[in-house]
Amino acid sequence: MCGNLLETRDLRVEVNGVPILGGVDLEFKPGLVYAILGPNASGKSTLAKTVMGLPEYKITGGDILYNNESILRKTITERAQLGIAYAFQTPPSISGVKLDDFICRICPDYQCKAESDTLMGETCASKSELYDNFERLGIRNLAKRDLNDGFSGGESKRSELFQVLSMRPKIMFLDEPDSGLDYDSLKVVGRELRALREKGDTTLVIISHHRYVLEFLEVDKVYILQQGRLVYTGDMNDIPALEEKGYEKFLEEVTG
Repeated sequence: MCGNLLETRDLRVEVNGVPILGGVDLEFKPGLVYAILGPNASGKSTLAKTVMGLPEYKITGGDILYNNESILRKTITERAQLGIAYAFQTPPSISGVKLDDFICRICPDYQCKAESDTLMGETCASKSELYDNFERLGIRNLAKRDLNDGFSGGESKRSELFQVLSMRPKIMFLDEPDSGLDYDSLKVVGRELRALREKGDTTLVIISHHRYVLEFLEVDKVYILQQGRLVYTGDMNDIPALEEKGYEKFLEEVTG
């Protein structure tokens, strides 16, 4: 097995002076799928947002390594340029920024040109190709709308997924990608994530309370956090028992 793409070492994080993560060691290898599970307030979202570099998450100890180099001093932009991406549980809305324009400008192959230019760069060869992708995700009607402004829950999730995929990330953290989705939207999101997994060049990290979106993927490793610490490492075979018994009883049985 190849080395780690990203890892956290004894990572300790606080928010507004309140400790959230109390020393977390995790490893993420290239091209694999990980599920980070745990009860509410266990630190799952905090972990992802800290890796992404959001400023309100203060690191009080430990390190985050990307390709064996610390990224603690890197900005959010620099981390994104390395290939780290984060899909929000509740994507923020941005008035005045059209979704299609935003997608084209975050595509790494896109070269900013005149506003009248219809070429989107090598991987977005034309507006036709771009709109075909909108159609595939079922959000063509949102292309000329302000970013996430007034979108339904399912529309926001599919829009956020498209935005993150357009960055061509090396590792993608998805924060509860199945929350608020009806079954049709869940199938679309699951299909896109499965296709990405089959391509094999992006590490997927799914943060969730449920197994819904995980059913579309073959998860390689499951991490369970509780009270800001890693308490169990397993695989996809643990998820049915975890769903049946709940975290407390499952962890009691597997950890003694």
